[in-house]
Amino acid sequence: MIPDNMATNGAWITSQFAGSTYMPNNMDVQHEPIYDTLWNPATNAPYAAGATIPNLSTFFTAPTSKTYAQTNVQTAKRLDAPEAFSVMGIRLRFSEDILIADALQLYNDFALELWIGQKSYNRAPLWFYCAGGGLSGLTGVATSQAVTNGLPGRNAMHALQINIVIDNQASFFGQLDGSSVTLTLASEGGTGANIMMLLDGLHARGVQ
Repeated sequence: MIPDNMATNGAWITSQFAGSTYMPNNMDVQHEPIYDTLWNPATNAPYAAGATIPNLSTFFTAPTSKTYAQTNVQTAKRLDAPEAFSVMGIRLRFSEDILIADALQLYNDFALELWIGQKSYNRAPLWFYCAGGGLSGLTGVATSQAVTNGLPGRNAMHALQINIVIDNQASFFGQLDGSSVTLTLASEGGTGANIMMLLDGLHARGVQ
């Protein structure tokens, strides 16, 4: 839990990073996320209706050509030096227009993993990682649909009881592990799958 006086509580901030990852007076720490959108390399865009999301698809590995609405990672699988990140929560968000049949298939066929170096530090079925944000409810139009993975509030996100630290220059990525999923065709009501993985926590960067 983040204390009210986090901004001035240097000891607490230091305790959220392992070893010498965080250097007091040399690192600027902000509570802000690291996020990335699942990308189809064949189209250089999120997965469209009818596309197949293959097993072992990854997050944080293809930042090129994305906007800040889609990612804030600058270098594939790595934070630019000198940076470190203390992961306090893991979120996964589907764009709310996803066809519910596709969302359920993703839930049933994939687990989500967070890898740092050669080790998986967090793995669970996809439904375990609630977005903790997004739209909720319907517009009143008969054909409208708004499907969310969890309630749209910070208290509904998947928060970690033990932080996971991404050290300076450590390799990291998120991964879908399971069976490939073919999304419903547009002609059958499919809308594709715009999926974002977001790491919530403390972002440490060099003082400039």
